Amino acid sequence: MPALLASLALAAAPCLAALCGAEHLAGVPLSAAQMPTDLPVHIVQIGDSHTAGDAITGALRDALQARLGNGGRGLMPAGRPHAGVRLRGVSVSTSGPWSVRGLFGSGAAEPWPPRGITGYTVSSHTPGAALALTADASFTAFGLCVAASPDGPRLNLTLGTDTQELAFAGEGPQCRRIVPGAATDSARLELVGGEAIITGWWLERPSGVVVSNLGVPGSQLQFLGRADEATIAAQFQALPADLVILAFGTNEGFAPFFDPTRLESQIREQVARIRRLAGPVPILLLGPPDAASRNRELRDNVVGGAPGGATDCNSAIQATPDRLPVDGIDIPLWNDEGGTLAPDPVTLSGPMPRVVRRGLPLFNPPALTAASAVQRRVAADLGIAFWDWRARQGGACSAVRWMQAGLMGPDFIHYSAAGGAEVARLLLADLDAARVGGLH
Repeated sequence: MPALLASLALAAAPCLAALCGAEHLAGVPLSAAQMPTDLPVHIVQIGDSHTAGDAITGALRDALQARLGNGGRGLMPAGRPHAGVRLRGVSVSTSGPWSVRGLFGSGAAEPWPPRGITGYTVSSHTPGAALALTADASFTAFGLCVAASPDGPRLNLTLGTDTQELAFAGEGPQCRRIVPGAATDSARLELVGGEAIITGWWLERPSGVVVSNLGVPGSQLQFLGRADEATIAAQFQALPADLVILAFGTNEGFAPFFDPTRLESQIREQVARIRRLAGPVPILLLGPPDAASRNRELRDNVVGGAPGGATDCNSAIQATPDRLPVDGIDIPLWNDEGGTLAPDPVTLSGPMPRVVRRGLPLFNPPALTAASAVQRRVAADLGIAFWDWRARQGGACSAVRWMQAGLMGPDFIHYSAAGGAEVARLLLADLDAARVGGLH
């Protein structure tokens, strides 16, 4: 009996590993043996600026496509909706007047025009307004999602050298998949009549992997609730997902007032909505990465308080010539020798000598830790996987070390291309280890 009780207690213990719930990702093809041969595998990541910037998702896309084949560029917001939305693998141009509405920012709370999982909608009612893209690799199918109305829109679609008119009738969201006569690397849409309300487009190939990065800079998980359900359903139906990754938590962690109870409610609501609209797709919840701030208003930003408070990151700052100096004139500089703050000011030696003055403390907002704890607990309860991004990055204050290594920017939040590639490597390594280890 004691042995039975011990085994039950062990089974009920919370998972504290970097990747928890890997068994819920069973069936997600990550090896050649698992890959279907007649359609691409679609991984959808929905999130904030870390997703929108495509440094991480782009590196994940490159790695998986090198391993399993290029299935296409995947679902994207049409046009150029925001400077922070980067679409590796395609170049996009626009002509004529187009208006943009996202899930976060000016007018975001207004229900019209509808937005789906791409996070943005572009619209125009001016005949001749056009959107065009050129892809790094050819594609064999082009997809388009619009909000149709009784008067259209009517669009001329040119794929390569072939042009056809697309007429949309009825009302509501519609997505179409168009197959050109031959593989091409270019597409152009021109408005002929009616109002074009375009909620997304995609590029597809017969097989391989597709990684769609659907991010809105500044967004939190709660703002995904503004997306139109019929539009989401149409997009998932047109391009079904084999894995949905939800990557939020940074902006929650940097909010002036973070409420753990509210975040739990939002996670439960959005996971239930995805399951209802996309079907029984595996879901992976990414905890927030490590990040640092010197905004003193964030030192106690957890409603009800947080155990331990803000973590002081001064000791993580390295004052050696082979590390990048910490940008800004108000950042404390740590002196390795003796474990004390260096004199003020300090001139760093190296190829680019510069003076750095210490000032306001650098710390981890406590809401980052609180948000990650909520995500880990709720993921286990909902039967979805959870990846502790911050732990794999190195834990508290690792953002400072990553910045000084050239992997993160001077804001201690966003990633360089090299940093994004490292995050993608860590995530894929954990997914591979779980698969090889027989957990899924």
